[in-house]
Amino acid sequence: MKMKKISMLFLGLTVLGLTVSASMPADENVMPVDTIYTLEQCRQLALANNAAIRTADNNLSAATQMRREAFTKYFPELTGGVSAFRTNHDILRYDVLHLFTLGLFDRGKAAGVWALQPVFMGGQIVNGNKLAKVGEEVARIRRQQAADQVQLQTDGLYWQLVALKAQKTTLQSVITALDSLGADVKAAVDAGLAMNNDYLKVELKRNGFKADLVDLDNGITLMKMLLAQQLGLGPERKVDVEGIIPDSVPEYPSELFINPQEALYLTDDHQLLVKNVEARNIERRMAVGKNMPQLAVGAGWFYHDAFGQNQNFAGVMVSLKVPISGWWGGSHEIKRKKLEVENARTELNDLSQKLEIEMSDKWDNLTAAHRKMVLAREAIAQSEENLRLNKIYYEAGMSTITDLLEAETLARQAKDDYIAAYGQFKLSEAGYLNSTGRSR
Repeated sequence: MKMKKISMLFLGLTVLGLTVSASMPADENVMPVDTIYTLEQCRQLALANNAAIRTADNNLSAATQMRREAFTKYFPELTGGVSAFRTNHDILRYDVLHLFTLGLFDRGKAAGVWALQPVFMGGQIVNGNKLAKVGEEVARIRRQQAADQVQLQTDGLYWQLVALKAQKTTLQSVITALDSLGADVKAAVDAGLAMNNDYLKVELKRNGFKADLVDLDNGITLMKMLLAQQLGLGPERKVDVEGIIPDSVPEYPSELFINPQEALYLTDDHQLLVKNVEARNIERRMAVGKNMPQLAVGAGWFYHDAFGQNQNFAGVMVSLKVPISGWWGGSHEIKRKKLEVENARTELNDLSQKLEIEMSDKWDNLTAAHRKMVLAREAIAQSEENLRLNKIYYEAGMSTITDLLEAETLARQAKDDYIAAYGQFKLSEAGYLNSTGRSR
């Protein structure tokens, strides 16, 4: 019974403690935990929140509204109007036998509603709708182009942050190794087996690495802020990534290669060039249509109150407009539009060739990055073997502490070179896929 009372008292104190701790304000000095994102999550957030994507979405919506506006030109134009007037004297005045003046019509009202249906406008309505449709397609391509660019930028920031974190891990392991080496050298100095100068050299090297660690921390903080802003979360948001640099080298990217002439038609840039030629052709046809006869038919209802009589009636109308002097300037406009079409075709051919050259260059960069990564990985094995031998030689008294510290530096540099080479390989891979229209 006594044990039961003690247990109940302990339980009550525990609940009370939890309640008090829950009611206490949180420690403001405790840093919030970074939210960790994968590469795919970073891409999705960037595509959903990035400012460039929102702008492209608005441009696409505006182009859609313009296409819908152009479509309304097919329908009759409905117009209505009303007017009234009062004059200071009669509009119609008659002198009757020089005896008196008869005045008529000093006030009146009129109203009407009429509709005018275009029948033939020189193809301007049809071509205007085609041009608006091309504009919408261009806006859609540019929206995809913006998405591809945002994804490429996001990949770059992601892998830069991964590389900086990997370099920090490497540097921390080197500092830990120097801590152990420093302790061993200090013990040897105290035992009279080594000179104090050796210990000072280890301390100097370790302090230099610690200074490098400060720079790395600052770089990581900056990269996290840039990534958070890229994701549309704001630079103050705490973010992190879970990517790592693998020890094994990725396979040669032969499966990614595509013939530049085949990839050309997949790219947004080429599609925009084709649409530019199409738009210039439509504009030329519209210039021709401006100088052709324009026919429209209509009908309406009209009302007027003149001479004190209320009259209303319906009617039909035909409108034919034939430009005559307009051909003088119109012929020059047509010639100018033809030249713009030729320039658009020339630009299509010229820039298409440059796009193919760019694809080849991106492929060369990718394969070169892979070769450099392989070499950097081989250098790690060589530097680690060099460090192992220098440790044995130093412990055997066959080399100096300077040689051992230099071996530590070389081993760290080799790892950093591999990390940088791997990051460059991933960036080159993303750049090649983007240039060949396969980043999505």
